[in-house]
Amino acid sequence: MEVHHHSHTARKRWAHYFWEFLMLFLAVFCGFLAEYQLEHKIEKTRERQYIRSFVEDLEADAKSLQGRIDYCDQTVRRVDSLIAVFNHPELKKMAVEVYYFLRWMHRSDVFSVNDRTIVQLRNAGGMRLVSNKDVADSMNSYYKEVDHIKFIYEEQVEWRRALRPDFSRLMNGTDYGKTIDEKNTVIRSSEPLQLRSTDPELINEYILLLNNIKGINLGLKRRMGSLITKGTIIREFIINEYHLN
Repeated sequence: MEVHHHSHTARKRWAHYFWEFLMLFLAVFCGFLAEYQLEHKIEKTRERQYIRSFVEDLEADAKSLQGRIDYCDQTVRRVDSLIAVFNHPELKKMAVEVYYFLRWMHRSDVFSVNDRTIVQLRNAGGMRLVSNKDVADSMNSYYKEVDHIKFIYEEQVEWRRALRPDFSRLMNGTDYGKTIDEKNTVIRSSEPLQLRSTDPELINEYILLLNNIKGINLGLKRRMGSLITKGTIIREFIINEYHLN
């Protein structure tokens, strides 16, 4: 009887420990699943926030890029005007125009787009938060084109700066100061101005530089127009993929 009693107790304890282990395992496993689901939900929420932000960036880019295209058009028109001035048979009488256009032409700025979303994504661990591969690829493709435009834009800035070294040969320093107002806006002087030289070689150098500025602005205009189109297509694609309407 005693042996039978001890054997029964051992089986009872073994079953008890087994069920305790199973319940603990299930509790830990369910907790893991709940935490996983929570993290997954949080990442999905963050992903949609990033996607909405990117769509807003594309909308803002379309407006700013159109402004830059208009500026390219303005640059091309002013290059043509200045070349016509340089080719004028009485160039000395056109000094006010030379000062005005050159002072405007050598100015430059930095090309940029609304990149807050892509910067945040990269800081958050790259594009892994964007679960839709086609969307992630389209975002990367967009910014590759932006980088290409930045490269060309910087080259354009260098051409503008290349106008400066011979300013002292062509223009008088005092007269040059008469071509901006108190807000640093380029203006046509109301006073007569004088050119220091009308040397054909010097004028030819300027015309060559101006033609390079014109050509690169025509290229920028085309590329920025294509980027607007690309951004519009990507935006519509993302809105459909993420049902953002």
